[in-house]
Amino acid sequence: MSRLLKTVILGAYCALVFQFINTVLLTRHIEIIEIDYILDTKPSKMLQREIMKRKHVISIMKVEFEKLDRLPTDYKYILKWTDAFVHYRTPLNRNEQKVFLKYNCTFNNCYLTTDRRLLSDVRHFDAILFDVENNWDFHPHSRSPYQKFILVGTESAEHYPLCYKNWDNYYNLTWTYRLDSDIRWSYITILDKNGTRVGPKIDMKWIDPMDATPDTVKEIIKGKNKTAAWFVSHCKTKSKREDYVDQLQAALMKYGLEVDVYGWCSRLQCPKDRLADCLDVLEREYFFYLAFENSFSEDYVTEKLLHAVHHHTVPIVFGGANYSRFLPPGSYIDAGQHKPEEVAAMMYKAIVNRDVYTDYFRWHNHYTYKQSPEDQDICDLCERLNDPLEFRAIKNLRKWWNKDYEKVCKIDKVVNDKSVRNRVNYEKNVIKTRFNPTRNL
Repeated sequence: MSRLLKTVILGAYCALVFQFINTVLLTRHIEIIEIDYILDTKPSKMLQREIMKRKHVISIMKVEFEKLDRLPTDYKYILKWTDAFVHYRTPLNRNEQKVFLKYNCTFNNCYLTTDRRLLSDVRHFDAILFDVENNWDFHPHSRSPYQKFILVGTESAEHYPLCYKNWDNYYNLTWTYRLDSDIRWSYITILDKNGTRVGPKIDMKWIDPMDATPDTVKEIIKGKNKTAAWFVSHCKTKSKREDYVDQLQAALMKYGLEVDVYGWCSRLQCPKDRLADCLDVLEREYFFYLAFENSFSEDYVTEKLLHAVHHHTVPIVFGGANYSRFLPPGSYIDAGQHKPEEVAAMMYKAIVNRDVYTDYFRWHNHYTYKQSPEDQDICDLCERLNDPLEFRAIKNLRKWWNKDYEKVCKIDKVVNDKSVRNRVNYEKNVIKTRFNPTRNL
């Protein structure tokens, strides 16, 4: 055997011995892995037990992480971990940097993707988006203290509560319809007459007093001759709005009035492809429009409110929001604050006294409403990721998201609600331990 071949074999043997010593003897000190960054799911528990039995394979679970050196102007990589149906109608349905360039965002150095393998390690993403509507995908098993986990919530918290305790301290930022979110998912935007965005917001300040209703508006509303309309597609809802409408119909009967219900819940029809025609009828003929939400959640006010304000019709609102954040005083009727008999009386008073009805439109002198533009939210997201804020974790997320979560999620009191039981079981499988917010960065 040649001297060169002997040297190669000896070198290979020494390498094997060194690897054996390194894995068996020298890796015991990493026996306790960085559990703060590993979710305590059932599969990971089994893996941890196996590691304790067979310490010689522990090296495969090393989770040391080194942050990449990057310039502040480098891409901010955003991973969409979960998708939701509502995304298909928004810029979130697009990928790469194009969406930020398209809308001419102040900060456009962001990159959207659904490809979890785009970067070598999922912990290199600057932010990961998790939509509350889709909670059946397992979350990452490890995370970096340098990245942002962002809760995206476009649907009502009553429909999608966060039940499992370890959601608290898990997310770093919120992007939802709530007005106190870090980034707001906007349905409605309020502008002043200069075109400046002024609302909605928690501490909304309305002009007081307001000028008299403009003559142009009086001309539009003078031909109205029908009581109220309601366009609806879901006949059974958590808010029980359908029950309220039934009671309102009964209360209106004594005045010879009624609500015309359009959609699947009634004989009157208004197909989506003819919605514009229906809204023309609403503006021309109806005094009131029922802007009733399908669930009660704080600040959950959807674009259905725009049917009324865009078409010179007084909205009758019903939901969990504080509507003074969204509508000027004297411009609407809040059914959630009044009995059906009281609402019926207010409707009758406005119909028979045109001066009373006309006063509902004084706000037209000072404000305009529009559906929030697509670029508003996505640009806010990129701007937020360029803001060098210190690390934080949201401590009481469950209560912030739904103040009644304890009642909604208490399984022993809702044993017949399979949806709640299934959701808690999903969440237990998705995540078991929280991210430790006290870890040094």
